[in-house]
Amino acid sequence: MNRLQRLIAALWLGSAFFLMLAASAAFRAAPNPTAAADVVGAMLTRWHYIAIAAPLVLFAIELRRVRRGVLIVLFIALLLAAAQSFVDLRIRTIRFASPVPISSLAPDDPVRRNFGALHGVSMMLLLLQAIAASVVVMARQRHDGPSARSQSESVSPSESQSE
Repeated sequence: MNRLQRLIAALWLGSAFFLMLAASAAFRAAPNPTAAADVVGAMLTRWHYIAIAAPLVLFAIELRRVRRGVLIVLFIALLLAAAQSFVDLRIRTIRFASPVPISSLAPDDPVRRNFGALHGVSMMLLLLQAIAASVVVMARQRHDGPSARSQSESVSPSESQSE
């Protein structure tokens, strides 16, 4: 079970950082902001599944151990993921309702300002989720620690399969 938890936590953390890097690259490489936004929007849709599923599964596993700190972080991560999903849906609604690309609106246009504010909130929520994932990964490292690793290395192969 420990390996499964580490895998899920690593996937969660890695996908958050990958999304941040890929979104930045998409806006640099795309022929226009609209194309980049379409690509990043598609990635965000998939990210939301990971951002909700990973902490939810880890929360369910952690309930057996009752490590209050980790459970609180995972619960907060779930709230952050739900909030980001809601904000991103609102961003998508604004994009599709606009007759022109958001980037072509005047900087002081209320639609562009609202979009920009929501975009900033979404980015902050993603960053907070990456921090939560980092905390969970570090908690796993602290829990497993060097003594747990040295014990698992001395366990016979038949005993390690029961993990």
